[in-house]
Amino acid sequence: MTDTLPLTMKAAICPAPGAALEIREVATPTPGAGQVLVRLETCGVCHSDLHLRDGQENLPDEFYPLILGHEGIGRVVQVGPGTRNAPAIGTRIGLPWIYDTCLTCKPCRTGHEVLCPDNTARGVQKHGAFAEYALCPADFAVEIPDGIDPLHGAPLLCAGLTAWSALRKTKVEGGTNVLILGAGGLGQYAILIAKTRGARVIVVDRDPAKLETAKRLGADVTVPAGAGAGAAIKEAGGADVTLNFAPSPVIWDTIEAAANPMSDIVAIAMVHDPMPLSMMWLIDGGHRVFGSSVGSRQELSDFLAFAAAHPLKVEVQPIALDDVNAALDALKAGEVAGRLCIDFAR
Repeated sequence: MTDTLPLTMKAAICPAPGAALEIREVATPTPGAGQVLVRLETCGVCHSDLHLRDGQENLPDEFYPLILGHEGIGRVVQVGPGTRNAPAIGTRIGLPWIYDTCLTCKPCRTGHEVLCPDNTARGVQKHGAFAEYALCPADFAVEIPDGIDPLHGAPLLCAGLTAWSALRKTKVEGGTNVLILGAGGLGQYAILIAKTRGARVIVVDRDPAKLETAKRLGADVTVPAGAGAGAAIKEAGGADVTLNFAPSPVIWDTIEAAANPMSDIVAIAMVHDPMPLSMMWLIDGGHRVFGSSVGSRQELSDFLAFAAAHPLKVEVQPIALDDVNAALDALKAGEVAGRLCIDFAR
């Protein structure tokens, strides 16, 4: 297998913050000790990739040129020398946001490795999966179940996992009113997961087409974003759990007006501006407000098993690697109904 690997590969590289991706021929990476090499089959295109391409994450200049991409699925084709507990050649594994962590700090030891202060991310500190081949630490190789198609499975590694992990942190159960703010790709996964867990789902979005999609996916109530949305949600039963996928501080008025007593409010969207959170509102309502980002290896394994048993029918549009810039531009313009995914066979 090693002798047949090409010396070079095609990759989509961001040359500098705010620069368009460039399709280049670069050296195929060689796995070192503790690593495996993966031949990519698919890689989802995420809003985080857009933020990174457009220079919104303020990465140091020395991080560039950088291969983006953190929703990759592919098969192991090479194992680094001396690597222990590596997946066998031919095993299909995922290449998600978390590249590796220290494995020894308190967050790592208690199942919260995403909060490890020394974690590195794929497509940020380490080259990502917008490439024909990519490296993966053997300790962080999560096998993809046979029942998951690589094209529809790739977005599960970030978008789906993020929704799964956020819901897992809440007190959602049968009959819980779950409010989902933002019916893009992440919100759509949250709808399907919450419905499968028996929740009653209320969705808010400013785009009528996305509200129609939410209805098709099983949302019980849909509400147009804007003034009066909170009151309409309260009239519909209020929110016991709120997941915010809308990247804007203006959504806070809706959250506050919609919340039932003792509600859980999970911040997921990347909102850098402050929100007008009242301490007295927290005290009087007994609310919990907390953040959630992607998920751990164990959560990913659990979620993939769930998704294999309960297929999550979010629309996934395949694209070629050469078209990844146009895909990111479409995301930026709000023109993507579900998820976009690079198919390396195209």
